[in-house]
Amino acid sequence: MHGCYTVDARGLACPQPVLETKRALEEELGSLFRVLVDNPTSRENVSRFARNQGCRVEVQERGSNEFEIVIERGQGSVGLSEQEELLPCARSETAETPRNVVYITDHRIGRGDDELGQKLMRGFLRTWIDSEPLPWRMIFLNSGVYLTTVDDEATEALAMLHERGVDILSCGTCLQHFGFQDKLQVGRVTSMYEVIESMNAATKIISPD
Repeated sequence: MHGCYTVDARGLACPQPVLETKRALEEELGSLFRVLVDNPTSRENVSRFARNQGCRVEVQERGSNEFEIVIERGQGSVGLSEQEELLPCARSETAETPRNVVYITDHRIGRGDDELGQKLMRGFLRTWIDSEPLPWRMIFLNSGVYLTTVDDEATEALAMLHERGVDILSCGTCLQHFGFQDKLQVGRVTSMYEVIESMNAATKIISPD
């Protein structure tokens, strides 16, 4: 495809192909570009992500486990109810892999200015994307469930973590309390029993506050 911008995501670990596709869309590198990937999970996730952004997608197989995804920019993203869920990234665990739990009970970090606290929390979540080791689980309770439901910036970061294999859990009682039962955007609903089991099984419990 002569003159078409190419994102070569071959050899990149999940979710990097999706992140590179997102960057190409944000930088408006032409109305038409292609993404090269070398595994079926990246093929599916890049395609689904692009369609979720309202793009037209065409996938061509170029060889054994090598794919060319042609993306034509659309006119805005599709509605939440129509969005396709991305496949979780494969994550290998060994006996030495820490089972760290991130425990979040507020949608802000610190006390004082609420707007600043929200910005700090979003930054905290985004920083985990490129951190090692990744958490085993992230648990959201009380107003922390705002981050998995109505805070789009936070849910975007959490979706990337979910793709890398992080288990995202939101307290079911908390979702009901705030009226967010039908607004969960990432992860799954959990119970207090599973929260306690997770904490008992954790190598370390990390809280931002």
